[in-house]
Amino acid sequence: MIAEFIGPGHKIYCDYHRGLNTQKCDSQGHFLPDGAPPPSCVQFELAKFLFKHAEMPASQIDTLLKIWATSLIELGSNPLFANHTDLYRVIDSMSVGAVKWENFKITYKCKRQDGQNADEQDELIKLAGLGGQDGQDEPNAPWMFDVYDVWYQDPHQVIHNLLRCTDIKDEMDFIPYQEFNATNKQRHWEDFMSGDWAWEEADKIISVNSLTTGATLAPIILGSDKTTTDYYPLYLSIRNVHNTTHHVHCDVVVLIGFLAMPKTFCKFKKQLFHSSLAHILCSLCAAMTVPETVLFSDQYYHCIIYLFAAYIADYEEQVLLSSIMHELDLQTLWDKYGIDRTIVPFTSKFPHADIQRMLSLDILHQLIKGGFKDHLVDWVEKYLIHVHGRSTAEKILDDIDRRIADVTPFTGLRCFPQGQHFKQWTGNDSKGLMKVYIAAIEGYVPEEIILTFSSFLKFCYLVCRNVITEPTLITIKDTLTSFHSHHGIFHDTGVHYPYLICQFGVPNGLCSSITESKHIKAHEQTLKNMGFWEGIACRMCLGTLVRAFFNAIFNSECILEQHPNETDHNALNKQDHEGDGEEPTTSFEEDPGDMDDSPMNMRDLAIKLNIPQFHNILQHFLQSQLQHDNHDPEDVPLDKCPFYDGSVNVYNSMSSMFYAPSDVSGLHGMRCEHICCSPTWRNEGSCYACVFVITNPHTKGMLGLDVAHVLCFFLFKHLGTEYPCAVICWFDCVGDGPNNTGMWVVHTCNAQDIAIIHIDTIYCAAQLIPVYASQHGIDPASIKPNESYNKFQFYYVNKFADHHAFEIVS
Repeated sequence: MIAEFIGPGHKIYCDYHRGLNTQKCDSQGHFLPDGAPPPSCVQFELAKFLFKHAEMPASQIDTLLKIWATSLIELGSNPLFANHTDLYRVIDSMSVGAVKWENFKITYKCKRQDGQNADEQDELIKLAGLGGQDGQDEPNAPWMFDVYDVWYQDPHQVIHNLLRCTDIKDEMDFIPYQEFNATNKQRHWEDFMSGDWAWEEADKIISVNSLTTGATLAPIILGSDKTTTDYYPLYLSIRNVHNTTHHVHCDVVVLIGFLAMPKTFCKFKKQLFHSSLAHILCSLCAAMTVPETVLFSDQYYHCIIYLFAAYIADYEEQVLLSSIMHELDLQTLWDKYGIDRTIVPFTSKFPHADIQRMLSLDILHQLIKGGFKDHLVDWVEKYLIHVHGRSTAEKILDDIDRRIADVTPFTGLRCFPQGQHFKQWTGNDSKGLMKVYIAAIEGYVPEEIILTFSSFLKFCYLVCRNVITEPTLITIKDTLTSFHSHHGIFHDTGVHYPYLICQFGVPNGLCSSITESKHIKAHEQTLKNMGFWEGIACRMCLGTLVRAFFNAIFNSECILEQHPNETDHNALNKQDHEGDGEEPTTSFEEDPGDMDDSPMNMRDLAIKLNIPQFHNILQHFLQSQLQHDNHDPEDVPLDKCPFYDGSVNVYNSMSSMFYAPSDVSGLHGMRCEHICCSPTWRNEGSCYACVFVITNPHTKGMLGLDVAHVLCFFLFKHLGTEYPCAVICWFDCVGDGPNNTGMWVVHTCNAQDIAIIHIDTIYCAAQLIPVYASQHGIDPASIKPNESYNKFQFYYVNKFADHHAFEIVS
């Protein structure tokens, strides 16, 4: 192993694999000594100069190359190109980023008409003899002669393009590694190459063929998710790419095919699926045993070996993929379990491929949709009907819906004006609803159910962390045990997560939500607006044109679309790693475009906020900013405090930039959050957000934070210094820790407990949900979401609002 410290302060180090250590080589696969220049640079630069800059015609290129060859005779060398034809050949061999779409036809039997095949020019694959006849007695049933079109891009070329992409070269790992904390030697799991799978496969490859030493491992991830049409979109990525790069959709998850999927004959449909995959992926087979040389983005060649690592699929497709079990006889498998062992899986065509090991974790379908929506929520409804009867249960469910609808809007959290009863649940619906569900059902279900949901949500947030350590892994196991102790029905749910985290790294990089986000907008919307085949043709042509435009020859650097929540990442990259493992840092800025129409004086602002003592509060604030000791500024007499009665600028929002790598954030984990304080918001009334305020910077979590309700953002200048401020109303914590929901409870303070704080003390936005169960005198149906913070006395601090809140409030 080769150890190397990473990040500031030598807090983290990595042990890198000595065998598959991605050594540089030439185009023939011969390894280069350290410091050797890239073998392809001179050829590339000369071709670029002659063809693009000089625009030299072919005859002049030949003349130049002849003169050059003559000058090299005495040295016994040859020029880089023999003639213009040789130069053009090199140019033509360079990839421009666009992989053409191809197609083949697939059928069970080939139908003959008048002694001739239907179309001898098309590539036609016949499945007869591979099984899948579904026990049909008719040897010539009509379905056997149906022909299905499958469109695809060569995955071999797609992977080459990903490896050559210069914009993600710093977002990739090419050597298997194990990451440790230098202080306590505890293991960290993060990106895919940090998992045990990559390390163990590298050991196997070296043991089988020692000539692979120095090669580069490229784990291939496949994914598919059936749309509402008869076609499956098929996706591919390589797991050398970091998880955060997958999340910001930098075109590293590539659509490589549309699979045919007829609605008839189950066995034939399964074999059609597997045979299509095998044919599309066949170009990768040779390099799964003998490494091939590939040009990388650093302009060096590397010997690369491919392996199928994981397949992202929901439950239905996992059944389709893993249709082989060896423990039972064929008839029992088919009759009792619907599994047909006669199906030949696509992995049978490839070395070192095991479909059973490839089925990876899927947070979206296994936890969010499967565990929460399909089981827990349904279980609550059945429990209420069983205990109270259908009539009373329906009234309770209606009240639960009203509670959900009353939740105050929060950045990144969708609203549910109809509660949980809507026709079709999407993944985003489930993600949003699970964050507010506990508070809505409390009081109507026993404590065991509340504890079940609390454990479940905690488990979801833990496994979605961007970095998982050994203590976190222990906490995951303990949380899973707690879940089972409160709800034994789902005894088998989630037990494989700790093992697969060690194998594949953190599971947020292996989730079907990544592939769904690719096809929901790009595929379904296209097909909705035009005919099916017209839609596919349009998507292929448009994708080819766009990639060809941005990856034109000699200008082949990919252009990454900046994420809406990002700023300049080169400038933020250093900040991303400062204080690694510590609490995230935060920076703020007001939005000048969100300022009120004109400045106002302090007297008018006090009247607008209905705070008669506003001037006194401002004086104490200025005293706290100017004094240099630890005395309470409120102990200073008002006549000794600074006085200001000038103009102020009032703002309706502010933005907070902080490091939150587990959230849906930027490429380097930076997230921008807007905190609203507006009298009108989306034409639905006011929106005054709550925030976490740092009151003890030396203590982590809620013990170092307080919660406040923002009444106003304003800016004023005193003695040459600008003061961006917030007028807030404090909340007080109830108790010394979270209750059985796993959330802290706060209550409103005295109406006179108003303060002015500097916005540098604001940590980030907070979401509060009313404790409905303890406040029976309030009818949720009479309250609008924007009024929630003014109508109740007790609130949950929702640590399940997002990953960032979960980390700082836990």
